[in-house]
Amino acid sequence: MVKDTEKKNLLALCISVLFFSEHASSSNITPGQLALSGELVAAACDIDPESRELWVEFGQISARDINMVQEDKLIQPFMVHLIGCQSFGSQNQSSSVAYATITFNGNASTEDPTVLIPSGEGKGFGIKIRDHNGEVLTFGEPSSGYLFSDENNTLKFTATLVPVQEYIQAGDFYAVTRFFMDYN
Repeated sequence: MVKDTEKKNLLALCISVLFFSEHASSSNITPGQLALSGELVAAACDIDPESRELWVEFGQISARDINMVQEDKLIQPFMVHLIGCQSFGSQNQSSSVAYATITFNGNASTEDPTVLIPSGEGKGFGIKIRDHNGEVLTFGEPSSGYLFSDENNTLKFTATLVPVQEYIQAGDFYAVTRFFMDYN
């Protein structure tokens, strides 16, 4: 008579043999895996494809003008166009979203988070972004709200060169800031 432990060992051996023989007979199978993901967003508007990648060109600027804070020479306007928006009181509204905020992120100064520090040969200055009211935006923080209208949803901004050091080094510069819309 076979003991219980021996029965268990014999059963385990039989299962193992069956498992490995089944695996051996299916050697023509190649395993794989598919991972799917995404993010669904509830957006009251879309950013116009032409506003997704904006270029603001300052051209040739004198370092002297930056040092003297000649802002009238150092300001460049830009706009973010939104499409498909509906205002809060719209008859066809499918959401209760009334306004949006925009947040700019980038290489902000550690001393002043309202200044974007550019890369390149030019040094000693930064870039500030102002909203349509002239308020300076802080990088990494949402702007004040922009109310939607059924006709025109253009968010207006300006970029301004500002000194951040006593001496400005001449040379090419570039900066990148990403922006995100948050609908409230």
